[in-house]
Amino acid sequence: MYQNFSYIMLKRRLTLVGVAVFFVVAFITLTVRLTNIAKGSSLTAASLTMSNSRLSYKAQPTSGAINTSLITISGTTQPDINTGHLFPGDVVCFTDAGQNGCIGNTTYTVDSIVDGTHFNLNTPLTTAVDTSGWVIATQSGTWTIAFTNVAAVPIGGSLTVSIPMADNAKGANGIPDSSTTIASSGFDLGTIGPANVVISGCTPANWGVATIATGSGVVDHLITFTRSSGSCAASTAMVVTIGGPGVINPAPLVAPNHTQGVADVYGVTVTTKDGGGYTLDSAVPRAAPIEAVLVSATVDEALSFQVQGMTSGSPYCGNNASVSASATSIPWGHFTVTNGFVYADQQLTVSTNATSGYVVTLSESDQMGRNGNVCTGSTPSVGNYTFGTATCIRDTTCSPGGCTESVMSDWTDPVGYVGLGYSLASQSGTDAIFWYNQGARIFNAKALADIQGGKTAQAIMSNTGPVNGNSIYVCYKIAVPGTQPSGYYYNIAKYTATATF
Repeated sequence: MYQNFSYIMLKRRLTLVGVAVFFVVAFITLTVRLTNIAKGSSLTAASLTMSNSRLSYKAQPTSGAINTSLITISGTTQPDINTGHLFPGDVVCFTDAGQNGCIGNTTYTVDSIVDGTHFNLNTPLTTAVDTSGWVIATQSGTWTIAFTNVAAVPIGGSLTVSIPMADNAKGANGIPDSSTTIASSGFDLGTIGPANVVISGCTPANWGVATIATGSGVVDHLITFTRSSGSCAASTAMVVTIGGPGVINPAPLVAPNHTQGVADVYGVTVTTKDGGGYTLDSAVPRAAPIEAVLVSATVDEALSFQVQGMTSGSPYCGNNASVSASATSIPWGHFTVTNGFVYADQQLTVSTNATSGYVVTLSESDQMGRNGNVCTGSTPSVGNYTFGTATCIRDTTCSPGGCTESVMSDWTDPVGYVGLGYSLASQSGTDAIFWYNQGARIFNAKALADIQGGKTAQAIMSNTGPVNGNSIYVCYKIAVPGTQPSGYYYNIAKYTATATF
């Protein structure tokens, strides 16, 4: 019995040893598995930059008849339930309920927003809208995903960008997606192909051509690069660029799950793996599309025109002003000089946003009549100052050259042909119609356009586009003969500024 007892105890001990060995082996195996899974760490400096962060627009039209341009939208459980995020100039199209592309492959441009539920197209509809479908304005752009790996990626390893896709399994039909939650919504890749995806860092040629998995049945869009040769060293900065035609941004989450002005934030996962498929590094940079802001203002048609008198003693048009002018007066005063020139000057300044520019004309009510009498006709009936029964200071004819209201000439002789005339000089810009020293002349002049005498107002300043503060000098010049009858002479000169918008 003793021997039997010993045998039994030995057998039990052996059995226990065997059990102990079994547990040790199991523990070692489990430890190895956990080590493989825990190899992953976080990519550093991970970021995602969207060239266009604007959410796509997606609403349900309730009316839009063929050959009309007015569209009505309505609803409370659509991505967009008003026109708040639809802007003039947006390109829209209309789909059927199944979102099978734009009906008739036709797009339209938004002309104006009428109110919260109506907008106008810039051309009439060629087909009536499908009221069970959608009106969309697609927003897309380039993505730039930057990061730095922590662990080296060996030959046969990979880098994958996982982009959220909507659960409707239409992730590459070119129509903006939407859903009630972030988890069930996402981005549409449209026609993005391998040629549109570029990687830089770690010798790009050592990465294979990108493979893209998208479409029906795929939870996320997967863009994968496989390391074909040469290990990608640790701590290497890399950039994945997803370019044209660009990633299509989703529409807002279906109302009431989205608040206008608050971004719908999506996580985009970037992962590196070794050749065995185990994760090395990963990060989740965020894409946060949001409504754009329409910055609008109405700029009225504007024209600013200013007349300013110049003081005596200062040089304008090559001569010092003899008297000081004001904005409303050229006060020649008492002539103590006859058969000699007297000068006075004004400055004209124009600003306008008129696309076709502006013109300023100059005319006079009549030639300078004594006590304001009418100087009948445009030339004296006798001598230099008699106009029928009236006495006037006539308009100059510019001795020795000969000028009119429309023809300029040098005027240097104060004796041969006296009278009133003017010349021009540009002060800011080049808007003066002619210049006092044009053609190497001393004082290139014209007569004022005599409206009473049947003359037409003449342009003195102009530009064919918008201007800001362009300015000229109008240089008046007068001479009277020693025989001019005494008296108070005057007329009214008029500037007219006209802008063409």
